[in-house]
Amino acid sequence: MQTLPLTEINKQFDTLRIAERCFESAALFALFELGVFKALAGGPQTLQQLHRVVGGDLESLQAALNAAVALKVLTKENDRYGAHPSLVECLGREDSPAYLGDWVAFLHAVAGPLMSMGNAIRTGKPIETLFEDVHGDSVASRRMTKAMHTFARTRGIEVIDRVDFSQTHRLLDLGCGPGTYSLAIVQRFPQVHATLLDLPGPIEEARRIVAERGMTGKVELVAADAFRWDPPEPFDTILVSNILHMLGPDLSQKLLHRALGFLAPGGRLIVQAQFLNDDLTSPRWPTLLNLMMLVGTDHGRNHAFGETAQWMRQAGFTDVELLRMSPWNVNSCLIGYKARA
Repeated sequence: MQTLPLTEINKQFDTLRIAERCFESAALFALFELGVFKALAGGPQTLQQLHRVVGGDLESLQAALNAAVALKVLTKENDRYGAHPSLVECLGREDSPAYLGDWVAFLHAVAGPLMSMGNAIRTGKPIETLFEDVHGDSVASRRMTKAMHTFARTRGIEVIDRVDFSQTHRLLDLGCGPGTYSLAIVQRFPQVHATLLDLPGPIEEARRIVAERGMTGKVELVAADAFRWDPPEPFDTILVSNILHMLGPDLSQKLLHRALGFLAPGGRLIVQAQFLNDDLTSPRWPTLLNLMMLVGTDHGRNHAFGETAQWMRQAGFTDVELLRMSPWNVNSCLIGYKARA
């Protein structure tokens, strides 16, 4: 039997490299879930030492550890398993500024539906409604809220440096999630009175974070549906951060119309999002976020700069401007204003 030419073998390798990345993710998710990275934060460990911490079937654990070594997720030297310092910081030390455990747990939650994306494409229906729980209290919703906090408290918090809130007195964080942005704004600009609005599940997580940071009483927490809630008085700034992609075009436009009514004349709306470019094929992460919406929501899809600006103008906002963030921050902002009376 004639072997394949080297050029054809290289084509196979290139294809398999893409297909086999799922093994790397599976190994990473399993080792994180089992607490292996936390155990390795103290230094390299033998199989027996890890087994005493992790438990489970010894032979299965060994197979997973050895595969992780082959995939370069772990190292092995003198019968001791170790992890690269960056992985230990990101997944093994919860007190590290670089910790990504909540984000990795969230990605683990969406990995199953993503593997069935073909069915979602065939049927036009999600594999699992991960983010549209009416009470926002599913496992995936809770994981997503914690993951949002992880990103927001590190790279995402850049919005506080790039947007001036010195003239803001009444702020509405519409769909606040864990409330990380509002808490940072209030800390930096103490004259701001912030109202955090979301469904009951995310509000409970926000309440926990508010208490943890000693800010109870400094912000108002409201568990309500933004499409049914009306504020007792208008706001001068509204923040809508990473919400529209879960709603889809129709509900996004409806929410923007409602937001205009919540603002005082001359007030502004800040839409922060992981926007697609208008070609819809870039940047990388916003296109992947779009796939999560495809498999995990009934109506959600990610949105581009141009169409979002158009939605804002159609809702009645004026002087819509784009504010891009640093390359390491996947968020950007569109800012629009309510006309003065």
